[in-house]
Amino acid sequence: MGRRTDDPTPREFHYIFELDIDPTKDMTIRFQKRGHYKAGFSYQLNPKIVEEGYLAIRLPNIVDIPKSNCMLNLFEAHIKSDTVVFGYTATDGTQKDFKFPLVGFNEKYLEQFI
Repeated sequence: MGRRTDDPTPREFHYIFELDIDPTKDMTIRFQKRGHYKAGFSYQLNPKIVEEGYLAIRLPNIVDIPKSNCMLNLFEAHIKSDTVVFGYTATDGTQKDFKFPLVGFNEKYLEQFI
């Protein structure tokens, strides 16, 4: 996360993957709570952002979801979810999901300000 020192709300989120992701294909980011889909979007990857075996994505806190006229507050999505699922195409062409638990996200984030 990136934030200003005078504001506890993150300005951007950084996701770094060491997976076999095909950077020429879109990635989906889905937020879930107890296995139920809450919010998500598809993200067009940029092949130029792959460096030394990892893929880094930087997204603003407020994401304008294409083709929907909706905005998604990523900070709020992280707080209200217990899992974020990254769907991607592997370099061998297969579709895969990577689930990242968000249990304790609120507490760990708030500990920064104590």
